Amino acid sequence: MREIRGLRVKFVVSNMLMVTALLCLALFAIGFFNNSRLEQRSLELLEQEAAAGSGAGTFLEGDGRIPHFSLILNRDRELIGLEGQYSFGVDDAALRRLAAESISAREDRGIMEQYQLRYLRFPTEEGYRIMYVDTSIGSEFTAGMWRSLFLTGGAVWLCFLGVSLLLSKWAVSPVEKALQREKQFIADSSHELKTPLTVIMANGELLSGEDKTPEEARRWTANILQEAVGMKKLVEELLELARSEAPLSAEKKSRVNLSDLVIESVLSFEAVFFQNGRELLSDVEEGIFVRGAETELRRLICILLDNAEKYSEEGGSARVELRSSGRRVCLTVSNTGEPIPEDRMKELFERFYRGDAARSDQKGYGLGLSIAKNIAERNRVRIHGESGEGENRFILEFRAEKN
Repeated sequence: MREIRGLRVKFVVSNMLMVTALLCLALFAIGFFNNSRLEQRSLELLEQEAAAGSGAGTFLEGDGRIPHFSLILNRDRELIGLEGQYSFGVDDAALRRLAAESISAREDRGIMEQYQLRYLRFPTEEGYRIMYVDTSIGSEFTAGMWRSLFLTGGAVWLCFLGVSLLLSKWAVSPVEKALQREKQFIADSSHELKTPLTVIMANGELLSGEDKTPEEARRWTANILQEAVGMKKLVEELLELARSEAPLSAEKKSRVNLSDLVIESVLSFEAVFFQNGRELLSDVEEGIFVRGAETELRRLICILLDNAEKYSEEGGSARVELRSSGRRVCLTVSNTGEPIPEDRMKELFERFYRGDAARSDQKGYGLGLSIAKNIAERNRVRIHGESGEGENRFILEFRAEKN
């Protein structure tokens, strides 16, 4: 779907922009720190050698050696000596130019980029001593360090890109499922509304005809009324489903006597079960309190009881059991009937689900359990189903309120 591809692209782009910024910041921080540390170390080595009175040789730094040498100038700032045989490929005239540039510099320490030398100038009894250390090795190290950092950063960036592409699919999968459910919901709603509308239109056309008996007119009118009642019920359930998906404000929640709520619901359904030749049994522990919206919890229990009555077998029975164990409260509504396969159990809570023969008749529109699931989630109640031993059971798990 185009919307999903757009969301994935936005996810990857935003993620990689953040990763790129963090990587650049980290790499530049590492490079700047190492470069500053290298410059500081070479200056410290110059100062150490100056304090020790050594004018030439090599500094031992890690696994490498940094060459250095000294130029000695008299009080007239003329070059009178060279300590060390380190050569940078220039003649004596170049040495004098180097000495002149170093002695005329404003600072006593610094870098001469054209010679790739760092210098330290200090006065002596004869005049001045200027010590030099080669920076070409440090420059090569710095260049290699930056290459390594950028290569490493590039590799890490590509790894993050691959991970982002994988994560984008995972991140948008809930949205994709929601869009698919929305489209399926629209299709199912349209189908459920199309059938009664077709019947109403057909009977309306028959009524508009001239050749009809009063008995036929009454029958066609009854058909229209029956389908209109069915459409009204469907619309009411759709509205209830929409309301059940809205968030529940904390003000609507209160301390509810669940035991009394279950007993009242059972009593109101006993006549329905008896009229349809089914038995309703109950075993309710008294004094159980939970927190939630009382009206919605009552509706939740009634949906499960109505479901048990609709889909229990002829002459069968249903049972309601409420038990508490510590802070856990469990309400079980079970009914005898055709077992529901385990792989179909979760699908029962989907909108318009009537996947088997027992649920594909006109007993309902397949919205009840979906509404029940939404109500349970709004009130932080866990709802699930199970099947076995000739019974289908729907279980609600609450958290008990302290007395």
